[in-house]
Amino acid sequence: MKPMFRPVFCLLLLAIMLGTSGCGYQLASDMPTVMGDRTKTLKVKGVDHPTLYPWLTYALRNSLRDEVNARNIAQWVDSGHADYEIQINVKSFTMREWMRNYDDVGILFDTSLVLEAVLYKSDGNKEVWRSGPLMYSDRVESAMGQLAANPIITQVMRRLTDKLQSTF
Repeated sequence: MKPMFRPVFCLLLLAIMLGTSGCGYQLASDMPTVMGDRTKTLKVKGVDHPTLYPWLTYALRNSLRDEVNARNIAQWVDSGHADYEIQINVKSFTMREWMRNYDDVGILFDTSLVLEAVLYKSDGNKEVWRSGPLMYSDRVESAMGQLAANPIITQVMRRLTDKLQSTF
């Protein structure tokens, strides 16, 4: 190879490699969701859970709303008409004290959450999508049981919104 040809060849090869390296990839915020484009409205149809924790309904709703808004999956509405409604069915939720401090207050909790979500189209209440079981458990250090549940709920809602963004 001639000395002048080598730098031109290397630059051409670099341009081809950079040009083809992102083939087929998009930002997640540009991709369609299970609901289609990101202009659809979404609200919670209901939360069904077999626990004695009355705050769990509100924690699940708030965490889902925060994830949907942060990822711009849909336009969130709390009441009124929505294009889609999501039903959250908690299969199990456990929170066990693992360790107590010297004041006999629980400070380490084994927390586990299993749920399934069903997405309905508001026109005719037709089931559009089902998440399948979503589960997360961890040992959480906290001064209160309710606060120990928040990171677990957040992780499960992240998994749920990941699945909502997958169209395959």
